Amino acid sequence: MSHINRLWHATAMGADYDELLGPLQRLFGAAVMHDHVSDAPGIGRRGGMIWFGDNSIEIGAPVGDQSPVRNFVEKWGGGMHSIALHVENAKDTSERLGELGLTPQAWLDDHIFFSKPRESSGLLLEWCDRHTNDDPRWGYSPEPLPHPPVVPALQYGFVTAVVNDPPSVAERLAALFGTEILRLRRDAAPDQIGAIVSLADCLLLLFPMPPEGSSVELWGSDIHRNRFHAHGLRVADLADALRKLEAHGVRQASTIDGMVYLDPAALPIPTFLVQDLLPEDPRRPVA
Repeated sequence: MSHINRLWHATAMGADYDELLGPLQRLFGAAVMHDHVSDAPGIGRRGGMIWFGDNSIEIGAPVGDQSPVRNFVEKWGGGMHSIALHVENAKDTSERLGELGLTPQAWLDDHIFFSKPRESSGLLLEWCDRHTNDDPRWGYSPEPLPHPPVVPALQYGFVTAVVNDPPSVAERLAALFGTEILRLRRDAAPDQIGAIVSLADCLLLLFPMPPEGSSVELWGSDIHRNRFHAHGLRVADLADALRKLEAHGVRQASTIDGMVYLDPAALPIPTFLVQDLLPEDPRRPVA
């Protein structure tokens, strides 16, 4: 039985909010759900949720010298930061997770908490039971986009992480989420999916950590610790999407395990494109 309802959102951080939102909105049709500034201690962020096809991402940029967002951006260069899981009851979830050795690091209020990354294979997880009044999953209609996107994202396909020992990380996360390991390849190369864990409504893909000094060539950035890394968007016509994106300065960098990986230097979040959801995706029709 799954202990999570769905991916509530992925979270990405960058040095400048407009530089995060601009390409995502212009190229893929991300719609702003909310955008606000908080200079409160421990937050120090401008940002909020954006909607991508059938799921959301939280984007944020630092406000103030003591912003934890600034620490992340300066230390790791920004990009994918964490994922948030939607649950029925945050308090009950924290108690269940405690039995599995995962403890809250910080409660934002009675409905949202972050758990300690060192207890979840180095990956930062957020847990929430809140229903917000700006989320299309609860009846909200986003405001119209300022212009038609170059390539509309039809669905939010997956989030990826790069980790040491994907099988053991997959086992740990599946236990925490109460979901299943849907794919496992113990001998996966760094450019192959090592494991896929269900997020109930989409997928988390785990790639093996590249050998020291080789991650820039593969991923376009220096990755030397377990971290969330990229996301995958489904488009209607992959070949057409690539032609249109190239005309706007975004080229295909590589094909990784059958999925198109776009040039990470051209985008605020490393991005895969797919034409079809992966076979393990729960949204695929069952024959």
